[in-house]
Amino acid sequence: MVGQTSALKTAGVIVQVVKEGKIAGHAVLLAGQPGIGKTAIAMGMAKLLGQETPSAMLAGSELFSLEMSKTEGLMQAFPGAASKTGKLVLKTTEMETVYDLGAKMIEALGKDKVQSGM
Repeated sequence: MVGQTSALKTAGVIVQVVKEGKIAGHAVLLAGQPGIGKTAIAMGMAKLLGQETPSAMLAGSELFSLEMSKTEGLMQAFPGAASKTGKLVLKTTEMETVYDLGAKMIEALGKDKVQSGM
């Protein structure tokens, strides 16, 4: 990647530290203007780390929600990361809507003693 020498060196250091197990369980955030190579660097890092290292690509717009914290959004992006997930199905005679729920929402529904039924 032309012109991204500093970013590539930093990515190499991060990959090495992850391989050594020094920052396992943490996330790496790449931020910057569109078109500067964030996706290419992330894909290169993921390839170097191998398939056993979980990775997910998210846009900032996917994390902003009034109903869900950014942390919960990230937790749901990684399979097995959230302790509880579920679905809420709302049915009427004309339609059916399915909502994916994270751990916080499931916990809140449990506190309110919401139960399935007709």
